[in-house]
Amino acid sequence: MRKIIIFGSGVHSKVVFSEVMQLKKFSVLGFIDDFIEKGRVIETHKRKVFKNLGKIKDLKKFTNVNGIIGVGSNYIRKGIFDEVNTLIKNFKWATVISKNSIINDRVTIGDGSVIVSNSVINTGTIIGNHCLINTSSSIDHDNRFNDFSSTGPGVTTGGNVSVGEMSHLGIGSTTKHQINIGKNTIIGGNSFVNKNCEDNSVYYGVPSKKIRTRKSEDSYL
Repeated sequence: MRKIIIFGSGVHSKVVFSEVMQLKKFSVLGFIDDFIEKGRVIETHKRKVFKNLGKIKDLKKFTNVNGIIGVGSNYIRKGIFDEVNTLIKNFKWATVISKNSIINDRVTIGDGSVIVSNSVINTGTIIGNHCLINTSSSIDHDNRFNDFSSTGPGVTTGGNVSVGEMSHLGIGSTTKHQINIGKNTIIGGNSFVNKNCEDNSVYYGVPSKKIRTRKSEDSYL
């Protein structure tokens, strides 16, 4: 079994932990979170305790280990990635695909990405590095999710949809086929997207309309 460390200790890290444990192909060493004390218990499983192992700077103590980032925010996930890769070049990132998801054999999924339970990803779709496809999302054929993009739970996309780097499709949103969503753009929950969306923007509504511009660090969760 491959050794793995989960970065982050918030609510989404527990979802990632659960998916990792169900796969039964990783040995979880614990978590790393710079913002809580070393040794704090984060999770338990079958009487085994999983603790915070320390800060990112402590990562060099571990050898032959894989990592996965258990953080929902695209901006924070990319920040952790950048910090780790600055510390350790060519660090090994795991890809976690729920055993309860349906993934066509012509789908490509990049390093560090997480596909959560009950998601469906259809033929010809490319999921980039460090993406998050959340619970019960349906991603149709020939989509492209660029690096560090994500969905909330229950998202649906038509065919040939492109989602830009660092962009997020909010919970329950639907995107029509052949739509391009720009970089660093947020689609609000339950929205219906029937037109292309600009970079660095927030869209919301049925049909969705541009509400405002945004910066990459702006919170959306």
